[in-house]
Amino acid sequence: MHALFALIAAGFLWVSRKYLITGTQFKKAWNDLLVRPGRAVLVVVALIIGLWGVGTIIVSTVILRNDLSENFLQTRPPHAILTSKNFDRLDLTKFRALPEVESAEFRDLALQRVEAYPNQWISLWLFGIEDFKNFNLAQFHYQSGDSIPHRGSMLIERDCLSISDLKTGKVANVRVGRRKLQVPISGVSFDPAQAPATQDHMVYAYVDKGTWEDITGESANQRLIVRVKDPRTTGDVQAGVDEIVAYLKSADITLTTLNIPKLNEHPHQWQLNTILFLIGTLGFLAFLMGAVLVSQLMAAIMSQHIRQIGVLKAIGASRWQVLRIYNIMVVILGVIAGAIAIPLAVSSGFAFARFVGTKINFDILTSQLPTHVYLALVVASILLPIAFSSPSLLRGVRIPVRDALGDYGIKQNGSGNKMKGASIHRLPSTLIMAARNVAKRRKRLAVTVVTMALGVAIFASGFNVRQSLANLLSDMKNGMKYDAQVVFKEQIPKDMAIAPFKSLDNVSRIETWNGGRGELQTMVVSTDGGVGIVALPYNTDLYCVPLAEGRWLQESTETEVVMNRKATQIYQNLAVGGYQTLQLGGKEVKVKLVGVVDELEKAKIYMDIDQYDAFANPEHLVNSLMFVAIDKNYDKVKDMMRNIENVISASDFNVLYAMVPAERVKIIYDHLNIILTIIVFLAFLVLLVAALGMASATGINIMERTREIGVLRAIGATPKKVYSLFLAEGMIVSGAGIALGLLLAWPLSSLASPFFGSLMLGDGGSLRFAWSGTGAVITLVTTVVFGWLASRIPAGNAVKISTREALAYE
Repeated sequence: MHALFALIAAGFLWVSRKYLITGTQFKKAWNDLLVRPGRAVLVVVALIIGLWGVGTIIVSTVILRNDLSENFLQTRPPHAILTSKNFDRLDLTKFRALPEVESAEFRDLALQRVEAYPNQWISLWLFGIEDFKNFNLAQFHYQSGDSIPHRGSMLIERDCLSISDLKTGKVANVRVGRRKLQVPISGVSFDPAQAPATQDHMVYAYVDKGTWEDITGESANQRLIVRVKDPRTTGDVQAGVDEIVAYLKSADITLTTLNIPKLNEHPHQWQLNTILFLIGTLGFLAFLMGAVLVSQLMAAIMSQHIRQIGVLKAIGASRWQVLRIYNIMVVILGVIAGAIAIPLAVSSGFAFARFVGTKINFDILTSQLPTHVYLALVVASILLPIAFSSPSLLRGVRIPVRDALGDYGIKQNGSGNKMKGASIHRLPSTLIMAARNVAKRRKRLAVTVVTMALGVAIFASGFNVRQSLANLLSDMKNGMKYDAQVVFKEQIPKDMAIAPFKSLDNVSRIETWNGGRGELQTMVVSTDGGVGIVALPYNTDLYCVPLAEGRWLQESTETEVVMNRKATQIYQNLAVGGYQTLQLGGKEVKVKLVGVVDELEKAKIYMDIDQYDAFANPEHLVNSLMFVAIDKNYDKVKDMMRNIENVISASDFNVLYAMVPAERVKIIYDHLNIILTIIVFLAFLVLLVAALGMASATGINIMERTREIGVLRAIGATPKKVYSLFLAEGMIVSGAGIALGLLLAWPLSSLASPFFGSLMLGDGGSLRFAWSGTGAVITLVTTVVFGWLASRIPAGNAVKISTREALAYE
C-alpha cells in the first residue's frame, strides 16, 4: 500500500514537473514552506486530520458493506423454512429434482433452555444436523474443539462464550420439561447467519440427528430448509415457494409453518445500515470542517505572501504562473499529509471494521482493499487540498500589483476606524477592544462561528438522540406492568398452566396471554405468514405502551388489532382505520387496524385474546403467564423469580423462557448499545475538528496581525495585556459558536430523532424528541474547554513574538 501511494504520488509529481512546472517554481514553493516550518506543519496536520477521518470512513464502509454480506451469503442461507408433522411422506431426492429447487435439506430446530451461569437459565436454539460431513445450506464454520460432535455432545456458537461460562470440555445443563439433561460441549463453531448471541441473549448449539431426538424426545425431519433457483428479487422467491407449496399439497403434506426470510439480508442488517449511515454522515461533516480548516490555513499563507505576489507580477509573472507556485506548495503538503494519513486511515478503518464485526459477530474477510479505494485516497490527498484551497489562492493572485506592494499586514476595515487615535491605556476594557477586532473580519468570523456551531450542535444532538432512544426503552419498560413472565413452548390449558404457581409467595395475580412479548413468539403464536401475534385481554393493565398513532384495543363487534411499525410495513404500510385479511390457523380473518406502536421488536400484531380464540384457539389454550408481585422491591421480585424457576424445574412444562421486564429491556439495549456509542463518538469527532478550525482561525488572525502586535508592544502593552486581548477575542468567537450551536441543536435533534427512529423501527417509525440535560451539561463543559484551548494556544504564541520581529514582519 505504501509502495502504491509512493508510486502514484511520484508519478503525479513527475508529470507536474515535466509538463506543468519549472525547477524555479518548485524551488520557490519548497523554500517558502521552509521559511516558516511551524506553519507548514500546521497545514500538514490539518490535512492529516481531514484525510484520516475521511479515509477511515471510506475504508471501514467498503469493508463492512462487503464482509457482512459475504459472511452471510457464504453460509448459503435458506430462502424458505417449512415445518410439517408429515415430512416422512416426502421423497427428498425427488423434491430436490424439482425445477424450482436449488437445494434442500432437513435442519431441525428445538427451543430449549440452558444454564448459562449457575441458576441462570436462558434460551437454547438446538439445531439437528442431518449430516455434519455433507450439508450445503445454512452452513457454519469450525472454530475449535471437535468439528463433528460425537453422539450425545454438541457444538456451541462462538458468540455464546461471551454470555455464559459454557466452553469446550464443559458439561452443559439443558432443561427439557421436567428433564434436566447433561450434554457435553465438544467444540465451538461460528455461524455468521445468526443474530449475535450477545445481543439476543441466547445460545445456539448444533447436534447430530440422533442426539437431537434424544434431547428433545421428538422425531427428527420436521423442519425443511430450501433454496430456490436463481432468485433475483423477493418476488422470484415467492413464486418459487408457491410452486413448492403446491407440490407438497399434491403429495398430501400439510405445512405447519412457512417462513420466507428477507432475501440475502442478515438478521441485523438494520444495525449495520444505521452504523454505516452514521459514520458516513458525521464523517462527511467532519471532512467539510477539515476542508474549511485547510482553506483558512492557505488563506493565512496567501496573506503573508501578498507583497511577494506583487513583486512577482511586477516583474512579469502571470496569474497562472503565480497560481502554479502555490498549487505546487499545496501538492507538496498533500503528498506529505497523504503519506502519513493514508496508512493511518487504512489501519483505523480495518480496526473500526473489526470492532463492528465483533459486535455483530462476523469475521473481517477483507485483507486487501480494492485498488480503486487506494486511488480514491491518493486523489483525495493530492487534489482535494487544491480544490478546497483554490478560492483563497485565486483571491490572492488576483490582487492588483499596486495593492499587493502596498500591503503591510495592518488592516483598517470594518469597525477598525472606531479605534483610531485611541491609546490602549484609554480603552474601556480589553473585552471591548477584542469585540471590535473580531468584527473586522466578518466573513472569517461567520465561517468560524458557523463551523464551531455546527460541531456543537451535532455533539449535543448526539446526546439528544441517545436520550430519545433511552426514553423509548423506558417507555417499553414502564409499559410492562408485570413483574415476571413465563412463556411455554406450546399452548396448554389455562388451569394447567396456572395451578403450580398459585401457592407462590409474593404473587398478587397471574394473567394469561397467548403469544407473549418476546421476539421468539413468532414461532409460538402467529399468522400463517409468520407474523407474531400477542393475544391479550383488551382491557389489560399489564401492557400500557404509548401509541404512535390511533388508540388501543377496546371492546368491539369488529375484530380489531394494533400493530407495531414493522408489521404495518409487511401489510403494505397499512394505515390506521384500514382493513387487512389475516390467515389464522388456515382461516381468513378480516381485521381493522386501530393503532400503531413504535417498538424495537420484530413484526407484531396485538389482538384481544377472546377475538383470537374465536378464530384460531377454540380450546382457549395459553402459552404465557404474566406475574404481578405484591411487594415490588427488587430483592423480593428476585426471590419470586427463583421460586418460579423452582416450580418450573419440578414440573413437566416445556418453557421457552422466563424473565423479568428489566432483562427484556437489557436485551433490546444491547442491540442499540453499539449505535449509541458510535453516535456520541462520531459527534465528538466532529466537535474536535470544529475546535481545530476555531484554533486555526485564531492562529490565522494572529499571523495577519503580527505587525499590529509589534505596534502594541512598542507603545507599552505588556505581554500579559496582548495575551488577554487575543484570548478574549478567541473566547468571544467560541462563545458565539457555542451559543448558536446549542440553539441549532434543538431543530437538528428534532430532525435526527424521527430519522433514526425510521432506520431502527421501520419506515414511518419515529423517536420522540428528547432534550438531554446531562448531554447539554457535557456539551457546554466540553465546548467551553475546547474553546478556551483553541483561544489560549494561539494567544500564547502571540506573546512569544518579540517586538523587533513583529515590527519587521513582511
